[in-house]
Amino acid sequence: MQANRRNLISVAVVGSLFLGITIVGFVGNAKTGNYVATPILLTAVGIAVIFFWLSQFRVRQMLQEKTPRRLIAHYHKTVRRIPDADAAIAYLCALVATFFGDFDQARKELEPVNWDTTRPMYKGHRLYVLALMAILEENDYAKANRLTAQARELEARDAAGGFELLDGAIRLVAGGLDADELDQVFPKLEKSAGRAVGLVPGIAAWAVALHYHRQNKSDKATEYKEMLRSAVPHCLPLRPTTGPVAETPVDNRN
Repeated sequence: MQANRRNLISVAVVGSLFLGITIVGFVGNAKTGNYVATPILLTAVGIAVIFFWLSQFRVRQMLQEKTPRRLIAHYHKTVRRIPDADAAIAYLCALVATFFGDFDQARKELEPVNWDTTRPMYKGHRLYVLALMAILEENDYAKANRLTAQARELEARDAAGGFELLDGAIRLVAGGLDADELDQVFPKLEKSAGRAVGLVPGIAAWAVALHYHRQNKSDKATEYKEMLRSAVPHCLPLRPTTGPVAETPVDNRN
């Protein structure tokens, strides 16, 4: 129900934006007597809104599947239109594969890219994937914290900035946030977890659920566990042998 309500709110917001743009365009064209431009404006904005909604819907549906294969294929097909596409695709696909527990696929996605020649931001993004792997594959929190520190240092050099939410989620799970950082980042993670679409909201929900579990706040932990289930129901932290609110989210050494 909460996910459906959030979807309705998102559609309402986009619809309101569409209506506002249409009204402004209609009034402007009416003042100049250019009535021909109005249907063109309506069509263009309508197509943009529909494309955005369908794209978000497809990602959400693919995150519901048992494996990340279709979402990885989707990223390979659609992300090629942006600068540094190879690095962006590798990072996105590896992050998805890691959260689903397909670590070999994650490494396969990262391997072809010459990371030494990429922007600092993407070098940092790669380290965040490795940090998440350190937690979910190796159960090595210290390694995860070292990798996130290196990622932050790299991304600080890039004008595009860093990935605060992913950094915060990984460090929250790994115990790498001090009290001041926790006060600053935790509300943002809660807010992100409440969104209906996307992998990062799912990772945020996992981190918040684990934090509340450690605080012995079982009701809140369950609430965010269900948000995770709604976002990415077949992710590794939700599998019976690991659990999203276990003190050690996964331990493959046993």
